[in-house]
Amino acid sequence: MFDALAKALAFFYDVWPSYGGAILLFTLAIMLVLTPLSIKSTRSMIKMQRVQPELKRLQAQYKGDREALNREMMAFYQANNINPFSSCLPMLLQMPVFIVLYRVLHGLTKVGPDGTFNPSYLDHNSGLYKALDHSTKMMSFGIDLSRSALSELQDAGVVKALPYFVMIALVAGTAWYQQRQIAGRNPNAAANPQQQMVGKIVPFIFVPITLSIPAGVVIYFVVSNLVRVAQQALVTKLEFGEGGSQATIVKPEPIAPPPKAAGAVKGGGSGRTTPSAAAAARNRNNKKRKRK
Repeated sequence: MFDALAKALAFFYDVWPSYGGAILLFTLAIMLVLTPLSIKSTRSMIKMQRVQPELKRLQAQYKGDREALNREMMAFYQANNINPFSSCLPMLLQMPVFIVLYRVLHGLTKVGPDGTFNPSYLDHNSGLYKALDHSTKMMSFGIDLSRSALSELQDAGVVKALPYFVMIALVAGTAWYQQRQIAGRNPNAAANPQQQMVGKIVPFIFVPITLSIPAGVVIYFVVSNLVRVAQQALVTKLEFGEGGSQATIVKPEPIAPPPKAAGAVKGGGSGRTTPSAAAAARNRNNKKRKRK
């Protein structure tokens, strides 16, 4: 896996002889491969937002019976061809790529006994190996992609570290905008406290991660986020724009009848008297006493 990723980077370096450019092209290639899954995931997310009112109705109808609620919700998902977990798949599939890319960049900038780079994973005849071998920096776009924002801040000060923090701000900003896109598709979903919490927390999860990883990996985050923003905008326009698909929500027949409300239960059955039944009994007794 490490060798394959390094070979891919070396190939893109031959296409664009720039460390940052090679990582950018590599990220675009990964996102292109994942595009069908990302589009399917976005469509599934849109479906989930559209059926929120029906899901809330089921939750209210089967309140107190978790097992029956789960059965009804699964039947509803199947009837409407919805996979509630598919929205997470693109991110989950990218995580191994991120981890391997992080390790590969460390291997490419591994420092040898002489204090210069001694790249791993690469064919010694590749252009990327020749460019890195016996170098001390991975310079691209005016910054050293082998260093992190924290290391640059500690060694060179705020001014030198500023471009790194701009990249981190781009990661957080694009992540925030993605959440805004999701919420903007359905104002009712945006009013959901859980959705609001996700929208506030997710963008800032990336900040501590990107502070301490090489800037080359941060480029991967920035580019992948921008591609996802474009994908979501396209799918949202196709779904909600003029002529967009407005699929009918299918309501399957209930598998089990919903539980009766507590106030509707009369004496007998469970042997317990509900508050409403007890109040009615007191009223009857009071009327009898007045007649006497």
